[in-house]
Amino acid sequence: MPIYRGNGEANRIFGSQGNDTVLGFDGADTLYGRDGRDRVEGGDDEDRLYGGAGDDTMIGGKGEDRLWGDAGNDLFTDESGNDAFFGGAGNDTIRAGEGNDSLNGGTGRDLLVGGEGDDRMIGGRGADRLIGDEGNDTLNGGRGNDVMTGGEGADRFVFRWGSDRITDFDIGDDQIDLSGIAGLDDFGDVLARMRQDGSDTVFRAGSHVLRIEDVSRASLDADDFLF
Repeated sequence: MPIYRGNGEANRIFGSQGNDTVLGFDGADTLYGRDGRDRVEGGDDEDRLYGGAGDDTMIGGKGEDRLWGDAGNDLFTDESGNDAFFGGAGNDTIRAGEGNDSLNGGTGRDLLVGGEGDDRMIGGRGADRLIGDEGNDTLNGGRGNDVMTGGEGADRFVFRWGSDRITDFDIGDDQIDLSGIAGLDDFGDVLARMRQDGSDTVFRAGSHVLRIEDVSRASLDADDFLF
């Protein structure tokens, strides 16, 4: 596997059409894996990483990085900084680390983990799993049947499409954002669309369903929702 190395400067490095390792080290680097199964590491500083087609591993390191996966089942990790991740097509795994990060899974069946910080997460198209972890996170499954877990902190769960589940809604801290659904003018409209199903509360808007696990309908009030 060819290895392409930078130095302590701001490098611009392109891999080949095969399976490459592209290393930026220090400096604000722009790194391209191109086609193939690549490993792209930014190192310290504010880097731009492009995986290209193929199942890539992309590591941002320290600094406020931007990582694009493109097509393929990609793995993203980062140590610290307010970073942005764009999974693109494929079944991607994004583990953001410390910082107030932005995670977008794109198309495919993605796993998004926010880590420490106040993160914004969008699953995109596909059946995604979103885990906020520590911090006051915003989780939006997007289109598809998604599972959302906020973790610690006051989290916001955004629901509009699909058949989604919230696994750890914390009354008094978390909120459910239904502002994208027409016809919800007050809490009475929300309540009319909810029913109890065992230990869960189920909200339905046409063909779209949100299941709030282990939360009773009677325990919810207007402060738990944005509409």
